[in-house]
Amino acid sequence: MKKILLVNPWIEDVSAYDYWLKPVGLLYISSMLRSAGIEPVLIDCLYRHDPDLVRYLGGKIKDRYYGTGNFYHEVIQPPESMKNIPRLFKRYGLPEDLFRKKLRELKDVDAVFVTSMMTYWHYGVSDTIRVIKEELPEIPVVLGGVYASILPEHAKNHSGADFVSPGTGIVPVKRALHFIGIDVDLNDNWLDDLSPDYSNYPELNYVVLITSTGCPFRCSYCTSWKLWERFNQKSPEKTLEEIEHLNAMYGLSDVVFFDDAILIGQNFKTLLKMIKERGFNLRFHLPNGIHARLVDEELAVLMKETNFKTIKLGYETANDELQLKTGGKVSNEEFIKAVNILKAAGFTAKELSAYIIANLPGQTFEDVERAINHCEELGVIPNINEYTPIPGTPEWRELVDSRRLPAEIDPLLLDNSLLPYWWEESLSIAQLKLLKEKSWRVKERLLSHV
Repeated sequence: MKKILLVNPWIEDVSAYDYWLKPVGLLYISSMLRSAGIEPVLIDCLYRHDPDLVRYLGGKIKDRYYGTGNFYHEVIQPPESMKNIPRLFKRYGLPEDLFRKKLRELKDVDAVFVTSMMTYWHYGVSDTIRVIKEELPEIPVVLGGVYASILPEHAKNHSGADFVSPGTGIVPVKRALHFIGIDVDLNDNWLDDLSPDYSNYPELNYVVLITSTGCPFRCSYCTSWKLWERFNQKSPEKTLEEIEHLNAMYGLSDVVFFDDAILIGQNFKTLLKMIKERGFNLRFHLPNGIHARLVDEELAVLMKETNFKTIKLGYETANDELQLKTGGKVSNEEFIKAVNILKAAGFTAKELSAYIIANLPGQTFEDVERAINHCEELGVIPNINEYTPIPGTPEWRELVDSRRLPAEIDPLLLDNSLLPYWWEESLSIAQLKLLKEKSWRVKERLLSHV
């Protein structure tokens, strides 16, 4: 039987946090391989509860908010592009010697498939591949995932992989298998017929699931709708089966849905009704910014009855013109209506928060401050997220075409934590600090009254 090693790489950045980060796409690939008679083996460099890591650190890893927590990290030499930025550069995940030990124990694999996430995390990808090539020099390494799909040429030139397979869904997997000399039939209906393969994790207190891929909205700063050809949904019955199976296997505490557009249509409500009937002793979470305009009374009551503990609303900006310019996903009126509906169902600031983007092109300090004030008035915790220009998005193209951003740039510098240090259009570090401090004070005040 053929054996393929699947690797979720390190993160190399100035900051990172395990906010329910699981490589769901890679876990679906694991299921695809099993269904084709190929044995998958997983090394997840970001698995905080890896037994080898626990032993290495001499004790159990501490969790914080519902299974989230801090990654183990080490300070490393920053790349040349960061030489004028006064921040420590860190590698998050397994210590290098522990990663090498795991690789040496898997010399019998036929290939290594490495996934990738953010484009600005590409140094973690290339360093991971470098170590793989040093320990398994005869084994072909294939790179896929988000970074490989958004910046395929950059990945070909800088990742060190033998083959880069961009794209989403089943096509890049078939292409990768063909590269290593394996041509097999894979299930085209993988979203409904397969589940993310969590079997390589010895311990889990939460799982991340998706009930859909893609997004029908066309936000100018987002790339989800560009990565997927169309919006697809999994049947509620299949998602329920996944929850039942994984809960029976691990005795879960938390289930996290990471869809980009989970409220489209009636599938999610149907799923919630099924969950309610089963009476699971679980907590559920929606951390990815749900669409406020799709929140209604029935949905809010169902989420309350099924024990949702994290509901993040996509608000982005209080500026009406920018709301329309960036895609018209939400208006101030729709946001207010959604919050009032959720509060009427019994949700408080303990469960409700809103994403606010700072640094959107054309956005002012006062715009962000107004959005924070708006959240405080409504009793919703404001979460400040600095804008990250994503290559290939309409916003990116406009910035590059107008020469406000250089087209040839180290993607690391687009990281929202680094952008303010060099981009002339950015809010200053001092301004961003003031906005974040204000949002933290609002959070403390709101929670003190719950």
